[in-house]
Amino acid sequence: MVTQFHKIRRFALVLVLFWSAGIAFSFYWFYRGEQQTVLAIARAEARATFEKDTLYRRWATLHGGVYVPASDLSPPNPYLNHIPERDVTTPSGKALTLVNPAYMTRQVFELADSQKNLVRGHITSLKPIRPENLPDPWEAKALKLFETGVKEVSEVQEMGGRPYMRLMRPFVTDTPCLKCHAAQGYRVGVIRGGVSASVPLEVDAAVMGDVITGAAVSHGFIWLLGVGLIGTGARVLSRSARVIEEREERYRTVADYTEGWEYWQGPDHAFRYVSPSCEELSGYSREEFYADPDLLHRIVHPEDLQHYQSHVSDSFRGTPKPLDFRIIRKDGEVRWIAHVCRLVYTSSGAENGIRGSNRDITDRKLASQALHEQAELLEKEVRERVEREAELEAKNAELERFTYTVSHDLKSPLITIKGFAGAVLKDIEGGNLQRLDGDVRRIMGAADKMSALLGDLLELSRIGRIVNAPSLIDMNHLAGDVLGQLSGPIQQAGVEVVLPPDLPRVWGDQPRIGEVLQNLVENAIKYRGEQHKPRIDIGVREGADGPVFTVRDNGVGVAAQYHETIFGLFNQLDARSEGTGIGLALARRIVEFHGGKLWVESEGAGQGSTFCFTLGTRPPDPNKQG
Repeated sequence: MVTQFHKIRRFALVLVLFWSAGIAFSFYWFYRGEQQTVLAIARAEARATFEKDTLYRRWATLHGGVYVPASDLSPPNPYLNHIPERDVTTPSGKALTLVNPAYMTRQVFELADSQKNLVRGHITSLKPIRPENLPDPWEAKALKLFETGVKEVSEVQEMGGRPYMRLMRPFVTDTPCLKCHAAQGYRVGVIRGGVSASVPLEVDAAVMGDVITGAAVSHGFIWLLGVGLIGTGARVLSRSARVIEEREERYRTVADYTEGWEYWQGPDHAFRYVSPSCEELSGYSREEFYADPDLLHRIVHPEDLQHYQSHVSDSFRGTPKPLDFRIIRKDGEVRWIAHVCRLVYTSSGAENGIRGSNRDITDRKLASQALHEQAELLEKEVRERVEREAELEAKNAELERFTYTVSHDLKSPLITIKGFAGAVLKDIEGGNLQRLDGDVRRIMGAADKMSALLGDLLELSRIGRIVNAPSLIDMNHLAGDVLGQLSGPIQQAGVEVVLPPDLPRVWGDQPRIGEVLQNLVENAIKYRGEQHKPRIDIGVREGADGPVFTVRDNGVGVAAQYHETIFGLFNQLDARSEGTGIGLALARRIVEFHGGKLWVESEGAGQGSTFCFTLGTRPPDPNKQG
């Protein structure tokens, strides 16, 4: 793994290389500069020499040459034989010979050649008079360049194994020059040759070597100083990097290896840090959160987004509260998140965003939900059990009443039958046939009453066990059928029956609902009292749980203390009335089987009664027992 320490070492190495290259370039630049300086000095010296040689040559030319004593050093010039006064004798008898400018210059140059470190010179031409003045190859090249208009040629050349700065300029023919060179065909203004000056470079090179050595030492010292500073800096940075890496390692250990999803959002809401565990929880990588700060908002479940946005606003205001919300993972799975966050601050105390922590609580939520459902189911079971127990207690109580009533009401006709059967036997033994007919009739009446009681009891026991298929009942049509069946008793009693045309439709067992209406209408006819204009209204009104069907009469009414009693078995307000007293109990059982209620509303005796019942609007459960 490439650490900061390794990066610093590599950077230091690169910096040393750059520093070394910079020092080397500086030294090379200095060396080249010194070389150019030496050459420039040598060239300047060569030019100065040329100017000096030209100056004394011009002086000699202006004077037409000079006469010197003829000697071995200066013998008469054979190339000046055409000059009449080449040789002269002084009055004292001293022989003199003419030395023209070229002869004088050549002698000066030969004198300089005898000195090792002096500037060497050479007068030459492409058409020299003397063979010794023939140009060497470099000089010949320079002379040809002069003919093209070049005014000066200079170059470093080796002569005799030694380096020289050679410089050459042309000689232009003047009028005084024609004294000696007119015979060669020269004319004024024509280049007739040139003079080269060769400056030895060994002395200057030695001086330059000393300077270069000093420069090399100074550059080496500067290089060592720079390398030392770079090394020291690298060591300091390495120590700091190790400390930082140790801190980062502790930070990564704490932050990156958390089970939950940790993050830090700056004041601009951009993510400054996201733990790698975000991908396991959300399906999105930390790089995706860094690139898109709004990604977290977009994966929040739409139903929880408003609460989450309010929470974020509160968090940046410094008033965060824990929040549970859902996110939609990248693969579409919905997960529950337990989220807490808090403001963070810089070392100077300035707000620096928020730090958030997210934990996956999906399993806990599902377990809690399952537990809640189990609790609701258990509560429902307990409630149903309590209801069943209450219902069982009510049934037991009803059964006790039923048993008592049956034993009481059945015992009465049995006693009657037994008593009149004994009377029949006495009548037969005594021959009293007149009383026999009446006693038999009483026995038959008691038997009929017992048969009616047994039939009603059988009908009551069938409620909830014998069930017709539920259907959608048109209550207007059903009520019309019931009134048609009771048309005889209604006409005989002179009762006015009012049936509205807009009764709603309901689901249920149509024959059983018909029995309810029939019992209620028959009960209203039976207890019409002494009304001159008895009336029965069949109607409907809206209740809290749906439509409430009503059968209202203007008969004898029911006192408040009997509002529940009349629905018991064999309970009759008027013992002299016909019937067994089971009709209202039968009607209530049918209504309750359909999930409804049956009750009576009456302001008391003589105020009439309104029997009300409700029915479910869906098919009843055929498995429900009454």
